[in-house]
Amino acid sequence: MNYAGGQITSRSTPGEARDNRNNIIHAWRGADNDSIYISLNSGPAYSLPNAQTLTPPRVIWTDNGGRGNFRIFHTGTEGHVYQHRIELTATYQLPGTLPNWTRVPNDTRTTDTVPVAAAALPNNSFMLAWNSQSDDSVWTMYYNGETAAYSNPSVVPSALSKDAPALAAQVDADNNDSAPWNQVVLAFTGTDNRVYMSRQRYGSGSWTSPRQIFAANSNGYTRSAPSVALSRNGYGVISITEDRDYTIGSYIISRDGGWSGYYEENSFASTYGKTPLAVIDGTTFYYVINGSGGGLNGVLWKKVYDFSAMPTPSAPQW
Repeated sequence: MNYAGGQITSRSTPGEARDNRNNIIHAWRGADNDSIYISLNSGPAYSLPNAQTLTPPRVIWTDNGGRGNFRIFHTGTEGHVYQHRIELTATYQLPGTLPNWTRVPNDTRTTDTVPVAAAALPNNSFMLAWNSQSDDSVWTMYYNGETAAYSNPSVVPSALSKDAPALAAQVDADNNDSAPWNQVVLAFTGTDNRVYMSRQRYGSGSWTSPRQIFAANSNGYTRSAPSVALSRNGYGVISITEDRDYTIGSYIISRDGGWSGYYEENSFASTYGKTPLAVIDGTTFYYVINGSGGGLNGVLWKKVYDFSAMPTPSAPQW
């Protein structure tokens, strides 16, 4: 994966998001420092003002009815959660002065080596998820883009993890099910090193009981955080690196809360167990990862699958 200066290099898996005009922002931690760099559409890299992190930054784009907002979240170097909100200019370029950080309120923090998770929601809203700083609980918090207000953080019942959760959403803004998912999906590695999933129907505020994800041809154990991404036609993936040999794999999940198979990557290796970033553009699924093919810090990407040919999944079950 390249920017104007060459291949992106990083000690952590980068984040990326695209807007409704297919503009893409990549954000990554430096290869030899803790600064955060961003690039728009593979252009020049710029460092975010006063931003340092020990973990992978997370990037989402939220729709405000105009140019929208790219939001970059990170956990600093002491576990507090920070946000940089970037609105592109009227000609869809980066602003001349990049924004400084704001600290996410409500004492939102995790350990300094564990990233936060973020998912974009309708009307410029989003949800955050993180691992507790003091125990194994998983917390979430909703930001209402219409009122510009955060809800109180809340614990996901029965969700216990020693690492970062992953979060994704595919939601219909009118809540009329024209988007097949209309839900938020939380994935996490349990304290038993197995992978679990909880789901929330958007707007309900309640999570399903965590359900272990399992496939017969998968060892299934991981000590790393998973990554989750959802397609527009009712499918998605939860990606992991397995403990046995850092094999990369993905569970294919569907909107009824089940899973329909396991894909094991046969040509792409993880470096030191770093979880790949699962990305879905429309119905196309690809990985972004620190891969051995690019050296210790080289960032690679690979198209994995296109869900467009998959049969229509059944309606969500709750």
